[in-house]
Amino acid sequence: MVPKELVNYQDKLYYVYKKMKPHQIKDGYINDIKEHLRCDVVVRNKHNNDDTFLFLIEIPEAEIVKDLV
Repeated sequence: MVPKELVNYQDKLYYVYKKMKPHQIKDGYINDIKEHLRCDVVVRNKHNNDDTFLFLIEIPEAEIVKDLV
């Protein structure tokens, strides 16, 4: 699966797992939703009068491993 939308945040690469509008989330439940979706970070995106919460999952850096056999 190739993520549709990538975000560079604090020098780390993330993909957008879910987008939600503030009116879709009750006050104080952002962390609960983040844990339920198993996301690493939630950021608020305010762009061109479009206010959205982005639930992000980190893409780990590639690691080259030599054969141990």
